[in-house]
Amino acid sequence: MQIKNRLNHQESFIALLKKQVPGQINLAKDISELLEISTDGAYRRLRCETAFSLDETVKICVHYSIPLEALNNEVQDVVTFQYTRLEQNTEHFKMYFDQLIGQLAKIKRHEASHIYYAAEDIPMFYHFGFQQLGLFKMFYWMKSIMNIPEYDATHFSSEFSEGLSETFPALYDGYATVSSTEIWTNETIESTLQQVKFYWEAGFFQSTESAVSVLNDVSSLLQRVSRQAEIGQKILFNGASSGIPFNLYLCDLMIGSNSIYVTSESLRTTFIGYNTFNTIRTRNEVFNTQHAEWLDNLRSKSIQVSGMAEKIRNQFFKAQMRKVDMLIEQIENEQKKASTSGAGYNS
Repeated sequence: MQIKNRLNHQESFIALLKKQVPGQINLAKDISELLEISTDGAYRRLRCETAFSLDETVKICVHYSIPLEALNNEVQDVVTFQYTRLEQNTEHFKMYFDQLIGQLAKIKRHEASHIYYAAEDIPMFYHFGFQQLGLFKMFYWMKSIMNIPEYDATHFSSEFSEGLSETFPALYDGYATVSSTEIWTNETIESTLQQVKFYWEAGFFQSTESAVSVLNDVSSLLQRVSRQAEIGQKILFNGASSGIPFNLYLCDLMIGSNSIYVTSESLRTTFIGYNTFNTIRTRNEVFNTQHAEWLDNLRSKSIQVSGMAEKIRNQFFKAQMRKVDMLIEQIENEQKKASTSGAGYNS
């Protein structure tokens, strides 16, 4: 009985571990390689015949991204979040996107995985389906949010790259190949438009054409999301239908922050947006349950426009496109006035 009591926590831990790891992975083999023990030793631990040491438990938690709080269900009102730490250099920023691609791949490997996205801003993955918009977003994040020194005196142009666009197809398709439900509002595209407007007024675009090319990509993005809602399927980076289910809801309520809830047969994770584009994430069961309830409540107060409500869908996207057109108009008119007065752009 004493041995059984000693291993009660281990039984709970192994049950949690099996939920977190995709079914196609041989857990015993994975554990044996991770802990550098025999396969037989790994099986004995998974059958609770041998206890994990504290060092082994910590190593497993780190490897499978399991918060230590999950080892004790008696801890109340404590939630552990994980995040990707970013440093002020371009290379670390590239590493962040590589890790993001890896997270999407892990989500996809789980059976019946689904992403619920409450979009205060345009879901970040969409930006990478459009060259100039994707590059502008990266430039904006690195220059204005992360304050990377090398971008202090630079301006955005259509030629900007830094090799960053190489990750675009994988980032975009990583999201496009997982079924999703998104909740948008009338404010969802506003932050992107404000970023473009601010950069234009601050003289951070190298030319009028650079600013307009970014806004043209925003229009293309809206057309693609509208098409996805029409056919109820996601569209891949190359423009082809993926066959992956897509649901879109329109909500009149303020969302407050970007939040992503991932669910599958064995995985539940919540991602909360912070610092403009980064996220903190948790697999805390109580937190995930409450977050799922919040999303359900938000959906109940929204209108589904994917595969239905064609008139409302068309009116919504027409209104969003008009916002983009008005900003393009404003930029071009201001440039014409500046040219006429002899001031010119960025003078």
